[in-house]
Amino acid sequence: MKTNEVMCVFVLNDEKLPYETELIEKLKNKFPNIKTIIKNINTKNTNVILGKKNVVIFGSGYIQDRLGEYIFNISTNSFYQVNPIQTEKLYNLAIEGAQLNKDDVIFDLYCGIGTIGIFASKNVKKVYGIEIVEEAIKDAKENAKINGIENIEFMVGDVEKTLDTLIYGKNIRPNVVFVDPPRKGLDTTTVGNLLKIKPKKIVYISCNPATLVRDLSKLEEKYNVNKIAPVDLFPYTRTCRVCRSTRDEIKILIKVILRSLSHIIKARGVIWIKQKFILSQS
Repeated sequence: MKTNEVMCVFVLNDEKLPYETELIEKLKNKFPNIKTIIKNINTKNTNVILGKKNVVIFGSGYIQDRLGEYIFNISTNSFYQVNPIQTEKLYNLAIEGAQLNKDDVIFDLYCGIGTIGIFASKNVKKVYGIEIVEEAIKDAKENAKINGIENIEFMVGDVEKTLDTLIYGKNIRPNVVFVDPPRKGLDTTTVGNLLKIKPKKIVYISCNPATLVRDLSKLEEKYNVNKIAPVDLFPYTRTCRVCRSTRDEIKILIKVILRSLSHIIKARGVIWIKQKFILSQS
């Protein structure tokens, strides 16, 4: 965190926290960077760490960090990259590769707290962000507000369904689509919609090489992989391979990725994809 702000979250199966007042005081005195303390209630017997209910027992319930020229509010259930220095490089790399212009309309799928969309907003006409986590969308809307971004709209919902609403319900067609999915990658419906509407460019940010390869093989129906650029968000851990590819190198690239899964699983890469039609014109 560039701001050095710290959030402390206690995940409990009951709202009662023994010696709560004393614990808060000791934490505040021992760690002055703690800006908020939260009780997260999770009574379900699953492998999901965080529950849906949060009780703020100290501070505002969120912390702030700075990426580039922007400030972002981050709450308990919102996803945020743990290495902001590299994250800034990642987003700048993605936006640079998209070659945006002022007439572009972009979709930011799996937008989280709105980081990518807000980064891109000054270069385009309009941004639409979709995220399934309601708390993250609340943060995204607030982040747009505190940064003075007016050409961005955030929607809460499953990407698979909400993307349908944007495309067919509101008849909105993007020039560029950014996708930053969870480890499971893109669902079949979303891939199908992208192939139907054929945006000029797709920027795919991936944290799972296996689902990345799977999704790229589907998108190859109408797109070429133009460039792949791994970004190391976990320095001093296992190394990753850097692969640049043209159309002819795709098979080699896939073999390298699959063979090196254990080494690059912690890398987050940016992939630019352009339509075959666009490439054939160049």
